[in-house]
Amino acid sequence: MSAACWRNFIATGLPSSLSLLTLLEDAEARRFLLLSAAFVSIMQISAIIEEYIYVELPGFDGFYWTVALVELAIFAISAWLARWKEFGLFGALRQPVVAPMRLYVAMAVLLGLSQGLGKVTFRYMNYATNTIIKSAKLVPTLLISVLWLRRKISLPEWAAAVLLVTSTALFSLGEKAATPSFNPAGLGIAAVQLLFAALQGNLQEKALKDHGAPISEALAYSNLMGVFVVMVGVQVSGEMGPALSFFGSSPLALGLLLLRSCTFFLGALALIALTKEYGTGAATAVGTARKSLTVLLSFLIFPKPFHVNYVLGTLAFVLADIIYLQVSSARAAARSKVSADVEPNDLGLPRPGKDKENYAKDDV
Repeated sequence: MSAACWRNFIATGLPSSLSLLTLLEDAEARRFLLLSAAFVSIMQISAIIEEYIYVELPGFDGFYWTVALVELAIFAISAWLARWKEFGLFGALRQPVVAPMRLYVAMAVLLGLSQGLGKVTFRYMNYATNTIIKSAKLVPTLLISVLWLRRKISLPEWAAAVLLVTSTALFSLGEKAATPSFNPAGLGIAAVQLLFAALQGNLQEKALKDHGAPISEALAYSNLMGVFVVMVGVQVSGEMGPALSFFGSSPLALGLLLLRSCTFFLGALALIALTKEYGTGAATAVGTARKSLTVLLSFLIFPKPFHVNYVLGTLAFVLADIIYLQVSSARAAARSKVSADVEPNDLGLPRPGKDKENYAKDDV
């Protein structure tokens, strides 16, 4: 089964004449299943470690900007290593910037703020609710696409957006009812974070599609400058000294922080590989399974007060992702007719000038 056929399988479903045993005997199918299993497993490890750091690690005192800084630094280093591998050390630095630098500066500011505030929201709400709310980034993304970039949005996408808003509302109301210490300030911070993330995603789309910039360039410059934005956040929040003292004096804490950031990065690479080889539809399907499993494991491993709204919110969330999966599958099928296969470089990142898929860490 070729990669193109496998994309069609993702979009149309498993034929009744094709048994599971036959599917597992196919090399392309086995590769897809292995990549999917690797992505889901690695991301679950990353999520469990992250939640453990926030709720159970002794001595952790809300160093959320520091967590964001380490995460973003790893992505920045990897993006520049990819460009150095492609062009050489000095060649990468001499490469002309395709998109306007002011666009990358704006992307970096938005990326740094969205990453930092995304971590700060964990101070006010549990991990499961936060996972659901982050998925609602689709809503402001669609609004910005329509009002600013003048993109056309289909009716199923709007339906998915409404379901995501419903899911977010149910989880938020559920946490408010089940947790006496619930602080609505978390919802305000989350709303601002989603707006920044949506703006950053739309600016990245503008750089890739309107200016023809390679995604490796967009990742390299936005992540590198985003590191300095988050460093300002670390300093302004007053974390710098206490965080250095805490992580410097606790090998366990430092090891968990690095392990969490590295596993998150490896999960992102697995998702990029899935997207390039099997299309956005396949990546969306696996991402949906990953997020649903993250919510489930969060409740199982780190017990929380239960409320029926969590069940209803999860159902709305899964339904929204199923709808968006169908939209993504249709787009992937259309792209497969006109696009050539793209080979990943040695770091698994897209090759400059060849891969124009939009990418955002919140989608991982």
